[in-house]
Amino acid sequence: MTHREGRAPVFLAISLSACLALAACSTSEPEPEEDLPADHVSRFWVEREVMVRTLDRMLSENDPEEVLASISGSRDRLLESHILQQTEDGYVVELDKDAWRTEEVDGLARVDDALIDAMESNEVTWCGETVSGDEFVDTYMDEHWQTLDTTEEYEESVTDYVDCGDGRP
Repeated sequence: MTHREGRAPVFLAISLSACLALAACSTSEPEPEEDLPADHVSRFWVEREVMVRTLDRMLSENDPEEVLASISGSRDRLLESHILQQTEDGYVVELDKDAWRTEEVDGLARVDDALIDAMESNEVTWCGETVSGDEFVDTYMDEHWQTLDTTEEYEESVTDYVDCGDGRP
């Protein structure tokens, strides 16, 4: 084997590594494992629930126009998906997920991005010390993720937490 013949396997190994790395980075939300029970609650679902209910409370506790102005470009995704709706009295958050139109914004990953933007851009002012929305959500996830079993339990827990409780249903 000559010196040049040894380069082909190295080149192929580098190319294969680059392709695998790009493929791994292109997935958005992991596919659910087939062995999970039907009542499994995903981390994405819980985090989304905290963000939606926190945004709802932000609109009632703070100036809704300021909350929306700070969201900037993501605001349109929340409106197009019907999560955020304009009414005669201002803006409301649609808590019924069946009424959402996530296909209008290319799916839940885009909705999650918009909600993350809303949390990063606004503050929770009603539970003692003012904190950023994303810190508020992160604190809930750190304390409560994988402590409950059903969506109903998480809904009760999140509602309590957003209302300044300890998040224990």
